[in-house]
Amino acid sequence: MKIAIFGLGRMGMQIAKRLQKNGFDVLAWNRSEGPRQEAAKCGIKAFASIDELVSQMGDQPRLFWVMLPHKIVDDFLFHKELLGGFLKKGDIVIDGGNSFYKDSIRRAEELNKIGVHFFDSGTSGGVWGEENGFALMAGGPKEIWPQVEPVFKVLSSGENYGLVGGHGAGHFVKMVHNGIEYGMMEAIAEGYGVLKASPFNLDLAQVTKIYQQGSVIRSWLIDLTRNIFEQENVDATSGFIDATGEGEWTINAAKEFGVDARVIEGSFKVRQESKEEKNKDKFSNKIVALMRKQFGGHGIQKK
Repeated sequence: MKIAIFGLGRMGMQIAKRLQKNGFDVLAWNRSEGPRQEAAKCGIKAFASIDELVSQMGDQPRLFWVMLPHKIVDDFLFHKELLGGFLKKGDIVIDGGNSFYKDSIRRAEELNKIGVHFFDSGTSGGVWGEENGFALMAGGPKEIWPQVEPVFKVLSSGENYGLVGGHGAGHFVKMVHNGIEYGMMEAIAEGYGVLKASPFNLDLAQVTKIYQQGSVIRSWLIDLTRNIFEQENVDATSGFIDATGEGEWTINAAKEFGVDARVIEGSFKVRQESKEEKNKDKFSNKIVALMRKQFGGHGIQKK
């Protein structure tokens, strides 16, 4: 099965590699040369030209997976000098990035006018997805789903994928996932802040090892927290926590639907306040920043 991947960032590269390893014929596009060279070493056909890539796609249905920042997806899908200039009836487009779900609904409606089928895919797994498989939440047309399901199945770790609803549903479910993630990470980090401040001079790596198995709070985030204490220099890390927007989107959706989401809202407020100089030495903020690095390869600031 042939598939084109547009965008070879942290997640896009892993998606391309996992598909290639599992027998897909992967063609990839990226603006910068470095990722193209890395992809080519794995047997992936990498292109600097969208025109050249599309010319190699062959017969319909042509399957295009877009893995780009949400702010540029509109231009990429609708600009005639980008992918928008090559789309035609019968093509299938999957947006696997973190787009806002209402934008995905609108994009699906626009593409449907020219006969292009659109799926929005919430994609979770961070920098571990290539090895362990991604969790994939898809939204789109049920009648086209059988054509794309093999892609989602291979990218997943087995059963953690599915068509969760119509257009926008995949990105909506992933948006809420990220909001939950905000709250869970903040709760863990605040707990460790209390442990650190206690008079017991605790070995936090040891405590985390105990938490990891059999405890009610055992989780992948706890596993990653152990990595922090064994691999990272917490003291040298700034407490600034970046935010990509999905947590705030979840809060706004909760308000729109009349749902109480005070934990997620509070964790988002902490991230906003982390920009202030007085909070850049806050221990719990450092833990959240380092958790983001552990699961997603997100950058951190040094003190």
